[in-house]
Amino acid sequence: MHNLLLFLPLLALGLFFVLPWQGALPLYGLILIISMIGYWKGFQAQRQPLIMGRKVMVGEGAKVVKTEGDEVEVDYRGEIWKAVSAQPLHTGQQVVIEKVEGLTLRVSPLTPTGG
Repeated sequence: MHNLLLFLPLLALGLFFVLPWQGALPLYGLILIISMIGYWKGFQAQRQPLIMGRKVMVGEGAKVVKTEGDEVEVDYRGEIWKAVSAQPLHTGQQVVIEKVEGLTLRVSPLTPTGG
């Protein structure tokens, strides 16, 4: 879609070969204005803040849902992730995501391990 938007003014130049310039010019101007609005909307969309991805996850909270030996799983926004921590964790504990390493989260406890 965005590629068509970029070439629309160029393609609209064909109007000058089909219509007299008095008819082609207003149509070309209209197509140019519509294209410029599309460019502006696209530019605004690219400047929106991040709402997902690794950069957003760092510093966010999660909840430990499973701890079996060295295996820890946390719930982050309804998704279950494998996690590792330098400190012992227990089920139900709140943690903070420090780093995303592939499909594993490096976390640290938000609350003390005692409760």
